[in-house]
Amino acid sequence: MERQIHLFDNGVRLFDDHLIPLQRERYRKRNVHEAEEEDIFIELIHALPPNGCFVNIGAAVGYYLILAKKLAPGLTVHAVEPLERHRRFLLENLALNGLNHSDVIIHDEGISSFEGTENFLDRGYGSRIPRAEKERKPSLSMRWKALLVLLGLRKEKNQAKTIVPIRTITLDILVDRIGRAIDLLQMDVQGLEVEVLKGGAHSLESARVQTFLIGTHSLKIHRECSAILEGHGYVIEFDEPDTKDQPDGILVARRKS
Repeated sequence: MERQIHLFDNGVRLFDDHLIPLQRERYRKRNVHEAEEEDIFIELIHALPPNGCFVNIGAAVGYYLILAKKLAPGLTVHAVEPLERHRRFLLENLALNGLNHSDVIIHDEGISSFEGTENFLDRGYGSRIPRAEKERKPSLSMRWKALLVLLGLRKEKNQAKTIVPIRTITLDILVDRIGRAIDLLQMDVQGLEVEVLKGGAHSLESARVQTFLIGTHSLKIHRECSAILEGHGYVIEFDEPDTKDQPDGILVARRKS
């Protein structure tokens, strides 16, 4: 049976079975992934140098990576995605859009405030490194079931309750690994935004990331991110913690020249 494909108004194609009902409902209103962020993202990509560097932390199934390459084929693009299932979907969607694995450099760690290992809560598009105490310490039963799923000895019944171990690195480590200044860093990390910025103090202070586009997941996080960035000499160019047509706030910050 031929798989259905969702074609967005900007030309991006994703396999429809990668999407969830809530997203499909949102796309009926405006057929792009995030209506309010889309225009901002396009403007930022067009402002980059032709051979610039774009980094997407929390790349999921690859929507923004594909859009960036369509808008600016010469960009060097890095994807950060710790969930193995999403990395597989990302590769499928790259091929669907005529792109190769070599067009995107994929990093399979999570970005946090320290290097090590963390429990990762698999909730599909809402996956994250949990910070609530009750989430950080899953029960022995939950950990045992997760281990059986990883070993292939148990079928995964509910993604929302799957906790898997992942490796974590800091933003500073990621920037060092990339080895060049980052022109645009976009992140959607489901509430871990402050932790990511805390792990990038050296990169922020030395302006190795020129512009941030951050999806914020609470007013408190939004304000904390603004304060951290402004403290490192960034100018807040777009500040909307309460979007109407997408599930997260939007913060754009550019380093002063």
